[in-house]
Amino acid sequence: MAICASSGLRRRGRILLCVLAFLTQLPAAAQDPEREGLPEQRQPLAFVSPTGLTPLRGKMIFSAFHAESGQELWVTDGSRAGTAMLKDIRPGFRGAFPAGQTAFKGHVYTAATDGVHGIELWRTDGTAAGTALVIDLQPGEESALPSELTVFRDALYFVANDGRSGFQLWKTLGSAPTTVRVSSIEAGPRALARQLTVAGQRLFFTATTREHGHELWVSEGTPESTRLMKDIRPGPEDAGIQNLTAVGDELYFTAHDGLHGTELWKSDGTARGTHMVKDLRPGPGPSRPMHLTALGRALYFAADDGVHGLELWKSDGTEGGTTLVKDIRPGPSGAIASPITAMGGRLYFAATDGTSGAELWRSDGTAAGTALVKDIAPGAQNGSPARFSVVGSRLWFSANGGSASGVEPWTSDGTPAGTRAVADIASGARHSMPQSFRRLGNSVLFVADDGNGNERLWAHRKDARVVLIGDPLSQRLR
Repeated sequence: MAICASSGLRRRGRILLCVLAFLTQLPAAAQDPEREGLPEQRQPLAFVSPTGLTPLRGKMIFSAFHAESGQELWVTDGSRAGTAMLKDIRPGFRGAFPAGQTAFKGHVYTAATDGVHGIELWRTDGTAAGTALVIDLQPGEESALPSELTVFRDALYFVANDGRSGFQLWKTLGSAPTTVRVSSIEAGPRALARQLTVAGQRLFFTATTREHGHELWVSEGTPESTRLMKDIRPGPEDAGIQNLTAVGDELYFTAHDGLHGTELWKSDGTARGTHMVKDLRPGPGPSRPMHLTALGRALYFAADDGVHGLELWKSDGTEGGTTLVKDIRPGPSGAIASPITAMGGRLYFAATDGTSGAELWRSDGTAAGTALVKDIAPGAQNGSPARFSVVGSRLWFSANGGSASGVEPWTSDGTPAGTRAVADIASGARHSMPQSFRRLGNSVLFVADDGNGNERLWAHRKDARVVLIGDPLSQRLR
């Protein structure tokens, strides 16, 4: 497709569109309705690849693939008996491809297709009868491709294409009459809005125009309040804006203005209050701040100033208040090896000090309070903790305990003694690659490989048992 062949920031901005377009192709397992599958694949709960786990009224709504129904919406209360396909939105083996599940006012909203309409906005209250199309923005088989579903003030905002205006900002209260277009940014087939991020009473996002390129925009929820924040890189060139992160009412992000490299910027919702925070790597060289994370009233991030390598920094929004927290791995090699997650007033991330491999570290924002939590894979091996989720007062993540166990689920309370492996799901050296940890009642649900190449849904019970939610599969579902 031509849209996937474009380059630069605009290409990255269209990645989601390419993915959604790809999803309309049939999965290999379902392309031939005459193809015979293994009997185990026809079991009612032989679903795989659960994604978008979203809590709703004591249950979890998610998207999953079944060989006979394709990708559809499912629901579980955490038990086998309480797990079922919620609704066969697109009957048959092709599937509805629900994606982007987001909770809003007693419903979960998602993009999906019923085969009659294209990929449009749907919602569910957790029942089959309460699962319905919200609006057909691009009538007929063409797809509006709603994405970036974001709750702001009293409405659900999203990006969609009605076939006339391009990908603009929309909002809804959950019905067709209440679904309206918010933006008209260079309306036409090339229009593209994305990266919706709420900061206080403002909704920030990025959008493309011929005059300004892809730049920062803001809205208070009405067409009249929707405006270009600032042309950071003057002219039609893109500013490369990424990593939009709210700290209170202010927005932090990364951008390059054509004079400096990619550096840390902030905005208070005014053009004057939108500026570079600090040129961490002076001149045209980029420090490339990444993994932006709010903790209290400060922003923490990883950046490379050209001297210390990729290390942990913090900022209060001023140039003088933007400082290196600690040079964990002294010298230019850099330490940070994962995104950063905040829990209980501390930051958690993977880092290496040059002696141990990439392991679990924590920081309270001071050099003295930045330390190794646990050497999960002892010595120079990498434990490589990743895919962090905070569930209550504990951190859940994936990590490699060594060649004997592979990448499996771990949990930590922030202490060495309280950091432990949860289960060896893909037994031995195989990797289960767990992710998407979510609380449901007294259980923690997550997705992990069963050791046969199938991503399945699992539950960690209060009694520490880990059980499969669904029917077992002895072979990879193809």
